[in-house]
Amino acid sequence: MEKLISFLKTEFPKDALEIQECIELLNQCIGGSVKSIKDALGRAFDNRDYTKMSNIQEMLKTVDQVQEKLEEYTERLQLDEEIEEDILNDDNSIDELKELPDYDSLRVDQNIPYTLYDDYTYKRPAGFEIFGVRQDAKDWKDVFVSTCEALAKKDRATFETFVNDKNMQGRKVSYFCKDPKGIRAPRKVDGTDVFVMTNMSANQVRNVVERMLRKYGIKVNDYKLFLKADYTARHE
Repeated sequence: MEKLISFLKTEFPKDALEIQECIELLNQCIGGSVKSIKDALGRAFDNRDYTKMSNIQEMLKTVDQVQEKLEEYTERLQLDEEIEEDILNDDNSIDELKELPDYDSLRVDQNIPYTLYDDYTYKRPAGFEIFGVRQDAKDWKDVFVSTCEALAKKDRATFETFVNDKNMQGRKVSYFCKDPKGIRAPRKVDGTDVFVMTNMSANQVRNVVERMLRKYGIKVNDYKLFLKADYTARHE
């Protein structure tokens, strides 16, 4: 496995980054199941079902082991900062493409909702829906910042905890901070004194939004994304 990871990072860094993002999302989803497992443990305790309690505790240990292994792979797939930034800048250039007639065939139905479990590589957003309200977005930076603003408006105190929450930060960079000098391409979230990093790939935005929703106790499937165009064909 070590040879494969080294090979991917050296020869196919973009693929390595995409794999890393997918592993990170998988780990987040597994982490989301821990609360349900702990709730089941509490019910077993209330019912004095010690056999079930023992089984659930064993499963929690297994979950911890799986998450530790996934975190290990995520760390090993980490690219050098300069290489990762070059890839992100290339991905984000999609958002700067002009709406030319040549791209009409790449447009998609903007009314079809997608979830945070989909892959958004080479895709351009049209907007998102949160709390049952749809908002337009011109690019992935806009999706991220506008989602942050919607959550901060809902509960500013919870949002501002992200600054000091290690689980809400990247491995080498901060996604949320009070000092804009500490992050790449900072943008201030309206109604707060928090700045967020916006130089992220579409899938990184997806992953951070998923984390935020879980912190707010919002069902991930209640958040919808809408696309404007899919440029995958241009990169095949």
